[in-house]
Amino acid sequence: MPDGAGAGIEAPAGSGECRPGLNGGARWGSMVAALAMVVALVGSVIGSVVAVAPAAGAAAQRAAQPAPQPRAVTAHAASHGYWLVGRDGGVFTFGGAQFYGSTGSLVLQRPVVGISSTHDHRGYWLVASDGGIFAFGDAGFYGSIPGLGIAPAGTTHGRRLNAPVVGIVPSVTGRGYFMVARDGGVFAFGDAAFEGSCPGIGGCVGWVKAVAPDASGRGYWIVTQLGAVYAFGDAQYYGGPGQKPVPVTAAVRTPSGKGYWILFSDGVVFRYGDAVSYGSLPAGAAGGYDIATSIFSLGSGGGYWITTAAGAVYPFGKAPDYGGMAGQHLNGSIAAAAGF
Repeated sequence: MPDGAGAGIEAPAGSGECRPGLNGGARWGSMVAALAMVVALVGSVIGSVVAVAPAAGAAAQRAAQPAPQPRAVTAHAASHGYWLVGRDGGVFTFGGAQFYGSTGSLVLQRPVVGISSTHDHRGYWLVASDGGIFAFGDAGFYGSIPGLGIAPAGTTHGRRLNAPVVGIVPSVTGRGYFMVARDGGVFAFGDAAFEGSCPGIGGCVGWVKAVAPDASGRGYWIVTQLGAVYAFGDAQYYGGPGQKPVPVTAAVRTPSGKGYWILFSDGVVFRYGDAVSYGSLPAGAAGGYDIATSIFSLGSGGGYWITTAAGAVYPFGKAPDYGGMAGQHLNGSIAAAAGF
């Protein structure tokens, strides 16, 4: 069941404050989808279906190495892997990541905006911008915003979201998940613990792009497109880059949960806490219609990957190169990614 105070939801006109028991207010801080139509919807598909050191400047953050080139994946079993998800819900797998299903063949009310892997990497959740959840593989379904009768942002009648959902991350145990909306409203399902949100502190500076839980399960960071970082619960504030000429598009915590990386649309990465700098995209590699959209960490530490809207995947540090979707036809741009 969701937990929280509900500031991320609008009340019907004239009804006064709506407190439906959701969270969103408190205090500080298809390549694969078309593989012979083998769409193994192993999980329950439920959602919105209708048809610390401050980082150096940007120049110093850029990787000296050239952009990695796509290459074939070897036949042996990979100990690491990753999933890319398009806005249409098409899921693409690389390395040891397995395909458990997608929404690429479905007609969605709202686009998919996030993907998060289960702890054992045998399933994943997709989330749409209306808060609809699609659970595949061994990912448990713990609830969704539409399932609670909450309409998408922009709906003119009834209870509705103030702003669209922009991402999802699992709880520390994997028996729940957090969603975050563009206005910083946080929605906690399952055993995810609600610790506050932007509406509860009078708003955050800029539209929110990401939420990242700390190691304890009793706190998380919210990151906005203007480079502001807000720590809630027992999450420690390690700093933030502030506003740059281009917006923040994603953020991810370190494997230890004691730091985080922040990604800008041009592929520049800033690090905080115990996050190590493994590099940024070369100048000009991302921008225009092909911005950097996601950063996700090697589960064992030692590296990360960055993806772009057109499906390119760039490995850094010890993260292996399993290729990407660059140059391939996509029904929807790559919205998010997850890996191990």
